[in-house]
This record gives sequence, C-alpha cells and structure tokens, in this order.
Amino acid sequence: MARPRAFDEESVLDNAMNIFWSKGFEATSIQELVAETGLNRASMYASFGDKKALFLRVLDHYTRKISQQRFAILTDVPDGRAAITQTFRDAVRNGCGPGRHKGCLMVNSGMELAPHDPETAAIAQASFRRIEALFADALKRGVAAGTLSPVKNTRQMARFLTGSIQAVHLMARRGAGEDTLSDYVDMALSILD
Repeated sequence: MARPRAFDEESVLDNAMNIFWSKGFEATSIQELVAETGLNRASMYASFGDKKALFLRVLDHYTRKISQQRFAILTDVPDGRAAITQTFRDAVRNGCGPGRHKGCLMVNSGMELAPHDPETAAIAQASFRRIEALFADALKRGVAAGTLSPVKNTRQMARFLTGSIQAVHLMARRGAGEDTLSDYVDMALSILD
C-alpha cells in the first residue's frame, strides 16, 4: 500500500512558484527548491519529477491561481470598458508594491525559455490567447453597453491590450516606478477613446 503524501501539494507549488518567479528557471537550483519547499530531493523527484517537470506544474499552478485572479475582472465587471481599465490599474498597483517587482511569471518565463523550449512556449502562448479572448469579450461588452465606440477590429485591439499588459509586467519587473507605469497605462488605455 502506498504511503500518503506527508506534504501539502498546494503549499509546495506556491513555494516553488515564488522562487521560480523571483529568480527564473535557469537561475533556480534544485537545492534552492528543496530549501524553499521543505521537501527532500527524493520526495521532490518522486512527486514532481525533475526540475523542468516541477516548473511546468508551477506554470499550470500559476495560471489557475494568479493569472485567473489577475484577469477575473475582465469577466466579473459587466461594463467592458471599466473591466479593462481596472485590469490595467490593478497591474500598476500590483507591480509597484513592496517586494512586487517580479512582473508576471508567464511573461518572464516566455522571455527566458520560449525561444528554445517548445513546451514553455506552448504554455505561454495558450495563456496569452486566453487573456486575448478575455479582452475581446470585454471589448464586445463595452460596445454593447455603449461605454465603448464600435471597435473596427476587436481581435486587433484585444491583441494590442494583451501586449500592453505584458509590457506593464515587464516594466514592473525591471523596476519602473508607479508614475512611469501609470503614464504607459494612460497611453495604452487611450485606444479605448
């Protein structure tokens, strides 16, 4: 009979996510993962596989836990324009708080690994397509509600907004201040006028 796991998987994934998010995949060592998660090497390998397998699980965990939370406003707020505006304002606030200059794990990982790792590239692309679809739906709701002028090409605008939110996260990662991010967001949101 197999022994039950003596650890909380959610907590392990949270801790691994935090170190990958802060340091990136390549710069994170197995020893740091062991120290951060509280697992020994044997338990980590038995439960999650190698470092890459754990990282891919972390990306899925990040999508379900952080990314869905960050973009929930795009579905939860009925007014599409208000939803888009709040999503960007929250990105500025979240990117500038103390200890928050980590950006977005998906954007960071896409920049670090996607050029040479097809698995990470596919995960990042799927994530960005989901976000694009959320922006497109919010745009359509804004037009239907009359808070946005009719959009000539919803797909193009949704792609622009998706790229712009990624830029906010990259700028936050490099340490841009709130005033810089707010200026960028004001300019990006001017497309809605």
